[in-house]
Amino acid sequence: MKNLSRRIFIKNSVIGAFSLTGILQVFTSNLTAEEKPLMFINHLIDALRATNNPVCEIAAAKLLLLKDNKSSYDLHLRNANLNNEEIDLIAKAIKTVDVEGGPSLQSFSMSYSPNLRDHGVLSLVKTLPSTVTEIGLVQCGISDKGGEALLVWAAGAPKLHWLCVEKNYFSNKTKEQFIKLGKERNHLLVVV
Repeated sequence: MKNLSRRIFIKNSVIGAFSLTGILQVFTSNLTAEEKPLMFINHLIDALRATNNPVCEIAAAKLLLLKDNKSSYDLHLRNANLNNEEIDLIAKAIKTVDVEGGPSLQSFSMSYSPNLRDHGVLSLVKTLPSTVTEIGLVQCGISDKGGEALLVWAAGAPKLHWLCVEKNYFSNKTKEQFIKLGKERNHLLVVV
C-alpha cells in the first residue's frame, strides 16, 4: 500500500509539473504574440521621433495607436523634407521592424519630399520589405539612377499593386521602363 501511494504521488507530481509547464508556455507565447508587433514597431517610432520633424511626429503618434494584434501598418511621410541621414535612419528602422517580425509595412509614401533624390531611393530600396503594396514617391527629385533602382526593387516586389512616381526627373527611357513594368505585371498600376 505504501508503494501505491508513492506511485500515485509521483504520477500526480509529474502530471502537475507538465500541466504547469504547458500553461506557462501557452501564457508566454500568447503574451509574446500580443506584445511582439508593438515592441518591434518601437524601433520605427523612435527613428521617426529622432528627426524632430512634425510630419514624422504625426506618423509616430499613429503608430503608437496600433492595436496589439495589428499585423500591418502604413507609413506616409508626405511633405516631410527629410535629409539623407533622417531618410537612412527611417529606412533602417523599417528594415529592423521587418527582420524582427514586427507588423508588415503595406503602404509607404514620401511624396512631395524633394530632398529624397537618388540617395534616398537607394537607401529605401535596400530596406523596404516585400510586403509593400503601395509606394508613393511623387515629386521627390529622383533621377534615372534612383528610378532604375526603384524599377529593380519593384520588379521583385510580389505584393506591389500601386507605384506612383510622377513629377520626378526621369528621362523618357526610364519613364518607358516604368510604363513597361506596369503593362507586364497584372494588377500593378504605375503612374509616371
